[in-house]
Amino acid sequence: MWKPKLKKLELTKLVCVGFVVISQSTFAKDLQCKKDYESIISKNIVAISTALNIGDLQYIESKTDSSLIDYVGGKEAYNDVLVLAANAFKKGNIVVSKVETQPPQNSYLVGNNEICFIPKQLTILINGKPQLGEKSFMLAVRPLASNEWKYLDGAGLKKNPDMLYTLFPDFSHDIKVPLMD
Repeated sequence: MWKPKLKKLELTKLVCVGFVVISQSTFAKDLQCKKDYESIISKNIVAISTALNIGDLQYIESKTDSSLIDYVGGKEAYNDVLVLAANAFKKGNIVVSKVETQPPQNSYLVGNNEICFIPKQLTILINGKPQLGEKSFMLAVRPLASNEWKYLDGAGLKKNPDMLYTLFPDFSHDIKVPLMD
C-alpha cells in the first residue's frame, strides 16, 4: 500500500520539476538583451554616447529610461540637465571619439522590465588629446511588453549604488550587480 503513495509522490515531484523547467524556458524566450545586443543595443549606446558631440539632446532624452527622467522631476528638468552637460562638453572642448561595448553576461527580470548591464569604455578628446575613460556600463531597460530599449549611464550608479534600488525598487538586493564594484 505504501508503494503507490511513494510513486504518486515521485510523480508529483517530477511534474513540479517539469513545470519549473518549462516556466524558466518560457521566461528565457522573453529575454531579449543578449539577442538584441549586436543589432540594437550596442548601436544605441554608441549613438547616445556621441550625441553630445553634435548637441542632439532630443535623441538622448528619447533613449533615456523614464525612471531617471521621473526621478529628476520630469522631461523639462531632465532637458535642463542635458543642456548643462552639453555646455560643459562645449566649454571643455570635450568630444567622445570612441565607444567600446561588450555583450551583457545576464539579463534580470525586475518587475515588468528586463534589465541588463552593458560594459562600456569611452575614449574622449580633451582639446584634441585622447584620454581613455574608466570602465563603466550602461543599463539597458525594456518593458517585457515592448521591444524598445531605453538606457541609463552606469557612471552615476557606480558612484551611488543605492540609486539602482531607488530607480528600480523591485531590483533584488540579493543580486550581485556586475560592474558596480
